[in-house]
Amino acid sequence: MKTLLTSLALLFASAALAGGPDKITDLKSALETAQGQGKMLFVQYGREACGNCQALKGMIAKRELRLSESKFVYADVNCDDATTSALFREKFKVEGSTLPFVVVTAPDGTQLAARTGYGSAKEYEDLLRDAQKAAKKLEDAKAKK
Repeated sequence: MKTLLTSLALLFASAALAGGPDKITDLKSALETAQGQGKMLFVQYGREACGNCQALKGMIAKRELRLSESKFVYADVNCDDATTSALFREKFKVEGSTLPFVVVTAPDGTQLAARTGYGSAKEYEDLLRDAQKAAKKLEDAKAKK
């Protein structure tokens, strides 16, 4: 029993030290979670063998790129999964061909901003700012109706 408790304590401690927001690996679940929580969605669409994808994950884990957990749901989805790829292509448009593809959506899944390929933490922060500005415009337009 003592060993089990020690193992659980180590598991929780390592998760806490890992840094970065919780991530969802299923795109459909991520869209539903963002809508249910009224948060924007940050989707990283890539693969484990991609150096650019791993660099972005590292920025998020080290909090060089801060995804506020009060504003964003974080989805890290695999482009090699056929179901995920079909849903991603159906829902989003990203110009370019270099992984990762990153999309930021409104809580309802409306695409606000996107980019492709390697980027610095500053470039991703700019993307988040652009998405937040687009979200504000979207909210203002809905309020006028």
